[in-house]
Parts: sequence; structure tokens; C-alpha cells
Amino acid sequence: MGLKRREFLQQAGRVLAAIGISEAGWLRLGSRYLEALAQPTARKLALLVGVDQYPDSPLHGCVTDVELQRELLVYRFGFAPSDILTLTDAGATRDNIETAFVTHLREQAKPGDVVVFHFSGCGSRVSFGDSPAKMQNSLVPADDVVPLLENRSVNDILEETVLQLVRSLATENTIAILDTSHTYPGFLKNGNFRIRSRPRPTIGQPSLAELTFAEGLHAGKNNGSAIALLSAAANSQIAGEQEWNGFTAGLFTYALTQSLWLATPASSFSVSFSRAAGTVEQIAGLSQQPQIRPDNLTTAPALNFATSLMLNSAAADGAVTAVEDGGKTVQLWLGGLSAGVLDCCGGSVFAVDAKEGDSLGDSNASRLLVRSRTGLSAKAQILDKLDRTKGQLTAGDLVREEIRVLPRNIGLTVALDSGLERIERVDATSAFATVPQVSAVGSEQPADFRFGRVSETIVAQTPAAYEPALYQGRYGLFSVSQMLIPDTQGDGGEAVKVAVQRLIPQLKALQAGKLLRLTVNETSSRLKVRAVLATLAPQARVMVQRESVRASGDYRLEPLSAPSEKSSNLGILSLPIGSRIQYRLYNESDRPVYAAVFSSDTAGRLLAMNYQAESDAGAMSMAIAPGDNLSVPAAGALGLAVSGALGLAETLIIVSESQFDRTLAAIAAEMQQTRDTLPVMLLNPLNVARAVLEDLHVASIPGVQKLGISTDDLALDVNVWATLSFVYRVV
Repeated sequence: MGLKRREFLQQAGRVLAAIGISEAGWLRLGSRYLEALAQPTARKLALLVGVDQYPDSPLHGCVTDVELQRELLVYRFGFAPSDILTLTDAGATRDNIETAFVTHLREQAKPGDVVVFHFSGCGSRVSFGDSPAKMQNSLVPADDVVPLLENRSVNDILEETVLQLVRSLATENTIAILDTSHTYPGFLKNGNFRIRSRPRPTIGQPSLAELTFAEGLHAGKNNGSAIALLSAAANSQIAGEQEWNGFTAGLFTYALTQSLWLATPASSFSVSFSRAAGTVEQIAGLSQQPQIRPDNLTTAPALNFATSLMLNSAAADGAVTAVEDGGKTVQLWLGGLSAGVLDCCGGSVFAVDAKEGDSLGDSNASRLLVRSRTGLSAKAQILDKLDRTKGQLTAGDLVREEIRVLPRNIGLTVALDSGLERIERVDATSAFATVPQVSAVGSEQPADFRFGRVSETIVAQTPAAYEPALYQGRYGLFSVSQMLIPDTQGDGGEAVKVAVQRLIPQLKALQAGKLLRLTVNETSSRLKVRAVLATLAPQARVMVQRESVRASGDYRLEPLSAPSEKSSNLGILSLPIGSRIQYRLYNESDRPVYAAVFSSDTAGRLLAMNYQAESDAGAMSMAIAPGDNLSVPAAGALGLAVSGALGLAETLIIVSESQFDRTLAAIAAEMQQTRDTLPVMLLNPLNVARAVLEDLHVASIPGVQKLGISTDDLALDVNVWATLSFVYRVV
């Protein structure tokens, strides 16, 4: 027994997580994942584990993660519900998890079958001796135990055990997804995020039961195949969960499942995973960056996503989960919607089984009007009758956004940091109450931003270029991941009410950015356009392409022809200060369109990129003919210089089949003296953002009226507008 254990301990010391893998290997593993999920004939098995109820470190979003994965696998990738086993909370003990893996997955999976294993919960590290080199990643089950001085055993599941279980399967079509983190930073929360790591120093060792179970795996079969392990963060990083309005979920699981709801046969796994990773980075910053960690790379050729992913339908925003009230109402699962759009979806309209060429007046699709929402579920009323030749609505029917309804009074929520003293919180609440449509909430509640003092922790997380030591102890505005927003720190000694008044211009700019971001709809728009972000210097090349994926019948947009315009990027694009960039928009629709291009810098300030004289090509007031294109800045120009503080910047290209009359008027009202200078820094960005929404609403009136919908809110028809988002990191 001692010899076998030593052999196991030697093998358990291997380091799995090699981060720096080749692009070709990354794509091979990713293509295998999506190919496996979508196999049309193989049996598909899944074991989904989520633990919220830990004795000393309760979480709140892990059971939701299980639900997110289950609905995705059933409704998007055709898993039979009976082939998905879920273990949550008290049922997710170490013995139950490992036994379920053996009985549900290993004993049933045949060659060619598909297997998905998902774990959401706390992670940790366990020791095999006194050396840090002998530490191993582990997963913390529901029956976690606190090690004692006389008995240092913990009940963790070794990550290496999970990998050995995967290797023991008879199929190579396997994916393991771990939404957990193994590093405890010394605190339970990071801003608005609860951290998924066991909140105590790592002093534990694997239990004898775990070592014995793992020894049996080493003695058993091993198919030797490559393993793609999707992890929520790098080993040294933290993984978090966030509370949104009505539900809490892991940042990584929500982003990943959402991106896969929106996958199309022309996508690639690099696109889906990169968008998920980018979404996490936008929220959490550099503290959490999802990873694909390979066990070993095979020499098999990369698989083509478009031919290997056997999806029977286009991208979807969700699915019908139940039909009620004699067929008058339905229950919807809306896992494909972003949290912001989901929060506003009351009154929105979705289509069931809409053909990609259908218009709103066609009878091929039934329309559903959302009446209420609870978390990720919604109740909807059937607006029109189904084509009787197609049968009634049934659970599993996919739904896609048709009319997006947004309230006219969308505000900004600011959480008051728990580090503020009571009198500071009272003064801040009073000060924020005087700012229209900005509300202050407690530190534990969902929020758009946080208000507090610059602390030592924030100083350590802030890029050196900010010189954060100068700001320590001053009031400032922060992201929900506790990153200082540039240019929001005040002078030392200022009163709370003075600080809030000082922040009003930036609060308005941030609110304007929030409103414009709610128009992003590249996965639901029917307006056939695409755009690219290109660098002109120091090297001329296209860095990122965005397109309205549902506008084309075969979900394929012709690639740009020039070899220099081919590039692949994983995660958020980084652009060095001093780079010169240009955006190019291609109108591939059958009608003239108009474009409004806005950028928000790292401090949240809003700039109008194409507000020019009417005679200039590319101006917001000029129509772009079918088949034509425009460049912003104009073709032949030197491009826009990347500048400002380090951090994330975003450009939104908003395209409409109608003119932006109200938007132009709102900009003109404040820019009388600088109208010929580009880009235009908006002095009253909130008025401009509201004008953009009003322009899109007016353009949508004919389509909305066809459905007989009456609302006092803003109703936007996906047939008439498209908003494409480009996010990049200034470095």
C-alpha cells in the first residue's frame, strides 16, 4: 500500500495547468468541445455539480450555474433530461460526486458518446508535504471538514482525480468545466463579487478515502486522450459570482452559457469562448481571466466548426420550458440574454421558430409578449395564433428577440462601500438622492458602480500609470470589481457631499454609456451589416470583426479579402497607447442605412466619432447605400490615436434604416463651437444617449404597430437597427 501511495503522490504532483499553449492547439480543443456538444447521434451524458451551502463560506450562485448549464444542454444541444444528473448542496458530497462520475458517466459512456462534467463551488489547495511545489488544486464538496492540528485531512476532491476520471472514460468527447478558484486572497468579497475559494489558509492534506479512490483510478484504464479543462480563472487568480436583479450566478458560467446560446454554425469555439472571457474581463477586470488548460495536445487536425457543429437551428435567446393556461401563456428560459437586457425585458416580444428571412408580419412564427420575469425565467402571453399545420407550442421551442422594450427612466445604481463610516454613508445617500436617476444602495446590493475611499487593496490592484499612492484615502468611483475609474478621485479632505457633486458629470456620462450599451444586438439584429476595427499604425491590419449574425440566411458573412485583414484574437483586444485605429462599416443589406459611432474612454466619457459637416463622407447624417461602406475616421485620414488612462474602452457602432435626427439635434445643441473637431467630447452625453434611443424607437414604430403593441416605453424592432460593440484594453 505504501509503495502504491508513493507512486500516486509522485503522479499527483504533476502540474496540469500549462497556460501558454499554441493557437492551433487552443482551436483544436475548442472545436472538439463544440463538436462533442452537438453530435447528432451519440448519447450525451452530463454530471452537473453545484454547492452553495458550505458550513463556513456559503455561496449563492452555484445551484443557478447548474440550472444554466442544464437548460443550455437540453434546449440548445439536445441532451435528454434523463441523461443529465445534477448534484446540489447537501447531495454534492465527495463520495456522491465521485460515485456519480463512475456510475453515471464512466459505466455508461461508450466510444463516440459525449460527456460534460461541471463543478461550481469553492476551490482550494491541498498539500502533499511542506513544499509549495507539492500543492495540488482541489474542489471542495458539501461535506467539507476543517482540519485539526492532530488530523490535517480535508475531504476535498483533487483536481487530478477529476482528470483521471475523465481519462478513464471510453470516449474522447469529454469536457470538464470548473467555475471555482483555488487562491484565497484573505477576504470573502471583492467589490460586488463573492469569491469562490475556501476562506482559510491552506493547511489540509487529502483524506485517506480520496487517496484510495485515486489509486484505484491509476490502476484502471486510461484512454490517453487529450483533456480540455475550462476553468473560470488562472491558478493564481480569483473566480467570483455576482448578484444581478433576481438571481446570482458565476461570472464565468453565465458568460459561457450565454455565448453558447448565441453560437451559430459559422462561429468558432474561439469566438464563443473569447466572448465569454471578454465578458468576464469587462466585469471583473484582470483579477479573473477564464482559461482553457490542456492536459496534453494531440496532433489531430483542427476541426471546422461550421461543418462539425450539427445545430438544427440558429442562435437563440432562450427556450419555451412550459405551456400553460390552455395554450395562452408560456414559461420561458432566457439564458441567452445579457443581464442588462434581461433586467428590462418586461414588455419585450420574442418569436418562436422564426425563419431567418421572416418579417414581423409573417405567420410562420408565433410571437410572445413577456409579462413578468423571475430571475432567468419569464412568463409570456401568446400574441398570435400558430400556423395550425405546424402544431402547438411545446417545451423546447427556441425563442428569439423581436422587439426590445426599454423603460424610459433607466437610472444608475451606486453601491456605498462597506468601508465607509456610518456618517459617511448617511451623507452619501443624501447627496446621491439629489442627483436625478442615480440611487445609492448598500454594499451588498447589485449596482452599476461603487463609491468609497481609495484603499490599500485598491492601490495594489491599480495600474502604476495612475500613481494611486497619491489618491489613497480620497473619495472616488469604482467598478463593481473595485477598480478605480480614472479621474474620479478627489482632493484629500473633501466632504462626502462635495465628492458626490464633483462626480455628477461622470455619473451622467456613465449613465449615458449604460443606455447606449443596452442597444447592443449583434446576435438578434436582422439588419445585415458588419464592421471591423483596424489598426493603421504601427501596423495595418484588421484586429476584430463584428456582424449581425442573424441577418444572413446561411449565417455566413463574406470575409474581408485582403490578407492583411485576417487576424484572430482570444479575449479582449489590447491596443498600446499611441496606436492609430479606424473603424470600417459595411452595409450588406438591401436598403440605405445611417450610422452613429460613439466611443467611451477608460474614464467613461462619451465621444461622438462621426459628427461631421453634412458634406463629409461617413457623417452621421449621410446615408450608406447598399453594398457601400464608410470609414471612421474617414478613409485616407491618419486614424484615431489611442490615448488616455489605462483600462477598458468601448466603441459602439449604431446602425439604423432611419436618420438620427434627434441625435444630431442633441449634439448640435451643445457643440456650437467645436463641431468640426473630431472626435467630439459630449458635454451632455445623457441627452444624446436618450436621443439615440428615441431615434431607434421612432424607426421601429411600423413594426411595433404591426403586432398591435401599445407601450409608453421605448420599443425597438430588431429588423431596423443593429448595434455592434468593440471593446479593447488600452495598455
